Amino acid sequence: MTPDPDLVRRCLDGDRTAWSELLARYADLIHGLLHRTGLDAAGCADGFQEVSLLLWKNLRRLRDSDRVLAWIATTTKRVGWRMAERRRARTDREASVARADRDPANAPDLALAALEEEQAVREALSALAERCRRLLDALYFSPGEPSYDGVAARLGIPRGSIGPTRRRCLEALRREVEARGFGREDVSVAAPPGSVPATPASGRRRKGRS
Repeated sequence: MTPDPDLVRRCLDGDRTAWSELLARYADLIHGLLHRTGLDAAGCADGFQEVSLLLWKNLRRLRDSDRVLAWIATTTKRVGWRMAERRRARTDREASVARADRDPANAPDLALAALEEEQAVREALSALAERCRRLLDALYFSPGEPSYDGVAARLGIPRGSIGPTRRRCLEALRREVEARGFGREDVSVAAPPGSVPATPASGRRRKGRS
């Protein structure tokens, strides 16, 4: 995977493919953060465009930085909260004034370490073989609490093969997550469908962090 600083430098050199790759890498993260601030689908779309514009304007200051993710996360949170506050102000001005004193960058559930882990899981999942991506998505990333019968019907595979395949795929995901700097405990291989978090690496600490 191309490092962020290299993508930024290629963008500054006029490489449109690099710009598309940079946006695609963080699109899910940006939309997820915007959604957490209370924006609907239309608001998230507007917010994504605003974050993209700000990123483009700030590419030169990020040229030699390895903190692109941190910059995007902080900027997205501020854009989302600003847009959400404007929308809430139209319907509840007094409540909006009280919320204006909050510092969105300090929201504990949006800590940078957790965002880095979420991004690592997204990238690790995208690196797996298609069969594993589809199975893990059906078991852990889809809404509701999936059953083996439902997953087997959805994917067109024997029910009895789901358990062994799941274990192999989670081990592969674990290796990909480790390759991105996270610990072996970040991915569970024992929990049954419907009983594990939506993001297997959530809540863990990255190697080397104090």
